[in-house]
Amino acid sequence: MNILSITPALSRANHLNSINSPVQNKNVTVPKLNTLSKDTVSFSGIGGASSKVSDFLEAQVAADTPRLRRLAITYLDILESVAFRLKDKGFSFDRAYCELNPVKSPKSYSSKIVRSGKFKVPDTIRATLYCNNPYDLDSLNSLLTEMKKRGYVLGTEKMTIKDLMKRGYIPAEEEAKKLDLEKTVPDLDIRLDDVADQVTKLPEELKYSIGKPQKSGYEDIQMRFVRDFDSRKNPVSHELLIVFGPNYSKAKHAESSFIYTPLRELDELHVDLSNKTIGSHSQKASRYIDLIKQMFRGKVSEKLFLNAKNKDLYDLSDSIPISFSETDVNMFENYFSGLNDRVSSVYKEARKAPKITDSEKKQLAKDLRSDKTLLNKVHDNLKKAISHNFNAD
Repeated sequence: MNILSITPALSRANHLNSINSPVQNKNVTVPKLNTLSKDTVSFSGIGGASSKVSDFLEAQVAADTPRLRRLAITYLDILESVAFRLKDKGFSFDRAYCELNPVKSPKSYSSKIVRSGKFKVPDTIRATLYCNNPYDLDSLNSLLTEMKKRGYVLGTEKMTIKDLMKRGYIPAEEEAKKLDLEKTVPDLDIRLDDVADQVTKLPEELKYSIGKPQKSGYEDIQMRFVRDFDSRKNPVSHELLIVFGPNYSKAKHAESSFIYTPLRELDELHVDLSNKTIGSHSQKASRYIDLIKQMFRGKVSEKLFLNAKNKDLYDLSDSIPISFSETDVNMFENYFSGLNDRVSSVYKEARKAPKITDSEKKQLAKDLRSDKTLLNKVHDNLKKAISHNFNAD
């Protein structure tokens, strides 16, 4: 396969890319929303600046959207051809579904950059294939072969030695001393349950591509292709997700709307929760966030994905009930009340910092109002999830 083997990332290559690459594909770090400015007590740091960056990026992506849509149409044509070729391997393609959002919207694109702190957005163009036999990794090999015939090869990404070790990589002696060292690997993540024993079916360069399902229970095979002829010229990434079938895709969108998106917004709070000292207001606020995430993943996400998987793979019509008892609702309200109180306490402590200026106090007040608004929004959206009838979808 025409894929780079695991090699140390070269800083010089990064430097050259930063000079020659278009904005949307640079791997440049920008400040995150909740970055604590050095020697200040402001949690937002660059609130206004990040907003301007977001507006600029949205305009840039919007201007490039026609070109990206043309690339996306070609990509969907290729996938349709491949799925037809591999139908005996269990693959199928829903053209109408993939045409709904084949290109990431400018707003979503810029939001992802601000959240991640990097200009590289790997799912600019995206599509989905269904496969009723994804646990047989021979099917994946067949797919990659067919895509290569049509001029699409796996792109690359960077992973640290530490993360690669979680996938079975054995570092050399010098590498073991630098676990944060990055290596270039194929952009493939097999997020399926219990497929580690099939690693021998994969080519040597893909043997460290087996990850784990998401904490929500979500499973898929995720990869990003680039066109072979421009693979060395900072190409556009074409993301592909392989899931079990249409019911799983439907569950993915429901979970994203009702659960994933509200929970992700908790990570966008301005408040600084970096103090992990046991018993501190910061640590307790973080704990409440973890408890809220665990509740909704366990009560909704895991069951939703399991029900969909059973329908697509095993044609089982019976579903595990998804509901919240009165006790669950009360517990949720207690968690959220505790989170609100602890966030307020963190800000209260910050206002007592020595030599705090009036402008810093004003910024803290602004950040607190913003966080309270966000918390109210998240609370209301999660309440909608509690009352939603997922089993009827």
